[in-house]
Amino acid sequence: MQNLNLYQLERTQQSGPRPAQMLLGLGVVLLLCLGHASWQAWQLHHGAQRLAEKQLQAQQEEAQLASALGSFIEPTLDERLPEELAAREQGNRELQRLVAYLQLLGSQRSAGFVAPLAALTEQHPSSGLWLNGISLHEGGRHIRLQGRSQDQELLPAYLQRLGQSAVFSGREFARFDVQRGDDQLLHFDLSSQLKDKEAGDE
Repeated sequence: MQNLNLYQLERTQQSGPRPAQMLLGLGVVLLLCLGHASWQAWQLHHGAQRLAEKQLQAQQEEAQLASALGSFIEPTLDERLPEELAAREQGNRELQRLVAYLQLLGSQRSAGFVAPLAALTEQHPSSGLWLNGISLHEGGRHIRLQGRSQDQELLPAYLQRLGQSAVFSGREFARFDVQRGDDQLLHFDLSSQLKDKEAGDE
């Protein structure tokens, strides 16, 4: 009869990292931690420098502000300023009215005097009648003619021709004085205003 030995000694198999690998991994982790700590320390140092610079700049600006506030003098309103401003505005308004009035006078003179004088020249007879005085008032609205005539018929013909012109159309003379002088000439004085009104205007 043969005996069989069924009992066998089995060796336990080791699994997992070896000690050398563990040490190597631990060293790598330590190096990473040191690198991260160094980077964090550099960031903290750089941030502290920037913070110090900003604080120094803020202190300088506060010192400048305090110096400016110390030398600042608050302006005070001059009590005479409103009165002077009102007086100048009144003067400006008066100047504007004066300029407008002068412009009106200029337009009246340019438009009111040139046309009547041109009509008097165009309708004037070639001989026998002379104008010694021409007066225009209110932009040519009122007119006064003074002169002499050799013939008593020349003056009515002259006035008739003036009435046919556009400038003197419809115009009537309120005063008509004709006298014969020592020189045997007819002296006439024609005016679109009455004598008392002219005296009042003078």
